Amino acid sequence: MFTNLDQTLQRLLVRSVPLDPAEIDISFDTPDRDWSGRLSRPTVNLFLFRVQENRLLRPTGWDVRHNGQTRSAERMKPPLRFDATYHVTTWARSWEDQHRLLWRVLVALARHPVLPTDVLVGELKDQPLPISALVAQPEHQPINVSDLWSALDNRVRPALTYVITLALAQQQVFTSPLVLHAPRIALAQLDRAGVEDGFAIRGRVRDREDATRAMSGAVVLLADTGQRATTDAEGRFQFDGAPRGRATFVVRAADRSETIWPAAIPSASYDLTV
Repeated sequence: MFTNLDQTLQRLLVRSVPLDPAEIDISFDTPDRDWSGRLSRPTVNLFLFRVQENRLLRPTGWDVRHNGQTRSAERMKPPLRFDATYHVTTWARSWEDQHRLLWRVLVALARHPVLPTDVLVGELKDQPLPISALVAQPEHQPINVSDLWSALDNRVRPALTYVITLALAQQQVFTSPLVLHAPRIALAQLDRAGVEDGFAIRGRVRDREDATRAMSGAVVLLADTGQRATTDAEGRFQFDGAPRGRATFVVRAADRSETIWPAAIPSASYDLTV
């Protein structure tokens, strides 16, 4: 999977920066002193230095799929989400060329909050959810940059952090017969502790020009808590544990400018348009 991700990012940079492979190299090697000493051409290095679960996107429920032919229902655990974090640097003989190349790479990555489907390679084409990406966000920086470069036995230089969120299917499926009788509804008093712990927010992101079109793969950020979610195929997103009061949503979608939405929690609707 990570090899496919490297190949995908290489295709994205060649197309979007753009980069000419005959003049500029793209490397995924560890940028230690031995590696940098062997460079002979300008190079963009993407060093995968951290992989960890994105707990903000950890699923809490089940996906249910009904099969009318067998009169059964399948319950599946939604995929786990993992962040692959790259340390992106540029290398050239002069600092002017390094900075110019780093800026071009930043612009290209920032313009794609979701990886385009036409650059995906191998297993990435079968991802169950759109592949979101974030670049140069402060919360993704290494805890101590100097320690990282000291471990690499190299000099500190300007760098970008680039985070790709991948889905990992849990392969847990439970089949049960469909219940065909009318359900019984019981009313119970609301648990006050659940409200005190925060509110569940569920909404959709739609196209501002065509309200019937759902925006899948959009990244929704709840700026007040730092939580973020990626919309599904129907444009739906969800946050849990949101505090009462004023809130600000930030929506990033492919081929759309960033949209900021002020809102109140709780609210009758959290549907957003971009």
